[in-house]
Amino acid sequence: MIYQRVNFRTIFFSITFAAAVSFLFTAVCVTSSSAQESGKDASAQPEDGAGTKPIVAPQADATVRKMSDTLGNAKEFSFDADISYDELLPSGQKIQYGGTLQGIVKRPDGVYAEYEGDFEARKIWYDGKQVTVLDAENNFYGQLAVPSKIDDTMDFLINEYGFTLPLADVLSSNPYSSLMKNISAGVVVGESDVKGRECSHLAFVEKYIDWQLWVSTGKEALPCKLVITYKVIPGAPQYTAVFSNWNLNPGVDESAFKAELPEEAVKIDFISLKKQ
Repeated sequence: MIYQRVNFRTIFFSITFAAAVSFLFTAVCVTSSSAQESGKDASAQPEDGAGTKPIVAPQADATVRKMSDTLGNAKEFSFDADISYDELLPSGQKIQYGGTLQGIVKRPDGVYAEYEGDFEARKIWYDGKQVTVLDAENNFYGQLAVPSKIDDTMDFLINEYGFTLPLADVLSSNPYSSLMKNISAGVVVGESDVKGRECSHLAFVEKYIDWQLWVSTGKEALPCKLVITYKVIPGAPQYTAVFSNWNLNPGVDESAFKAELPEEAVKIDFISLKKQ
């Protein structure tokens, strides 16, 4: 059934990735139900709100910009995140799974992430030359030669291989641009508490997804929580990341970005989208 096409069991996640997944689901449904429709191309995603100006509350826009400045100006940082996501069963029932993510970033060319969840345990290293992904449960790993900067690498991976670095919107040198490029509306919901932190609760609308963002109200505006709703998919499954332990000066050693692989690990190839 079509539900099986939607798989949220991945640490490689971003707003852009979420929108692409939702669009793909919509395109498949449209293609299946209206294959005779007059020559509409379901393979190209239209820009949300094309030709119209997004309606965004000034305070919501300013809050995202402040958060973007905090993260974009940080030369290095680390964080933890509790991840949860809905898995759709063939019956349409939603089952929630989750895991924990640890992330370290050193601009412009260092990323390390470690995820342990209900179904998978993965580590990922990026050192400005290659990305290495280790499936710790099955003892497989893959490596790719990639561009020398984080932003360029994320674009390369999503365009060539259909995945990107974990929580890529946070890693971007300009999170504002990454987050806001496809929105049609945005509002301030109000003030909220997330794990003891006072946060501004924001909500945004795109064509294929809706998403909410909680941003700390202190001197350093940082993400507290992110919720993405796949509104075009039956059951409207959600993906949630609750952030904690932000450190904007962790004193990261370069060795953190060098892959440490088990001796018995087996190398496998990534599959390029262009070869499928």
